[in-house]
Amino acid sequence: MSKRLYPLAILAVCVGTLAAQPSAARVKPFFPRPKAEEPAPPPRPAPTGPAAKLPLELQAVRKDLLAGKRVSYRQLQALADAGDGIGAFRLAERIVKDGDPKFTTDALHYFTIAVSEGRGHAVRHMLDLLTDTQAEFRPAHLKSAEIALRAQAKKGNEKAVDGLIRFYSEGRPFGDRRGELETLLASGTSKKNGDTAFKLAVMLLSGQGRTPEQTAQASRYLVIAQQTGSIGVKAAAGNIMAMLKNPPSEEHAEVQP
Repeated sequence: MSKRLYPLAILAVCVGTLAAQPSAARVKPFFPRPKAEEPAPPPRPAPTGPAAKLPLELQAVRKDLLAGKRVSYRQLQALADAGDGIGAFRLAERIVKDGDPKFTTDALHYFTIAVSEGRGHAVRHMLDLLTDTQAEFRPAHLKSAEIALRAQAKKGNEKAVDGLIRFYSEGRPFGDRRGELETLLASGTSKKNGDTAFKLAVMLLSGQGRTPEQTAQASRYLVIAQQTGSIGVKAAAGNIMAMLKNPPSEEHAEVQP
């Protein structure tokens, strides 16, 4: 073989050797590809409900409170003062548990916030405080409490209705509310409403020297008693109504319950 053909022969042998190798041993071509971007995590949903109006710091406090974690008094008060119902309820419970009468009005204030934020179960705690004749309340706290109780009464909360009827009939702690009392009694369907109306009617009719206005008011109470009272009260109210329509010979005779 001539020297000129020798390099060609070597090249042919190399090409044949490469062709004889399995495909796995061959070097694959590399074409750079752009790196795939990982999808961004979905954004956290914005809080809804009572927590939505709170700043992030207080949202975290509220979350800890619901999880049963320790929350400081200052954190709890900040949450309650921000108008959070559960924070206000828990703070009021702490105040009541401490038992200092100077802060009874504050306990009422925070229970009122809880009720105003839809926690109707706090009505019972409000009534417990308001029933205490030794307790002293700030006028602003009393006013807010009455508004909250009336709102609950309109929603059908029987405890709120019963409490307001009792307070209005006693004239404390909200003062003289006889006009509102009649409206409350007429708006409910509970037997307690009818029985209370009957008692009030008897009180008015049993007084010496009652006025025509008192007699007219007692008649309205008797109508309520006939509509919503218990069976015995309905019968008694009917009898008294008949006596008022056909009074005995002695004018303004005393009516016995």
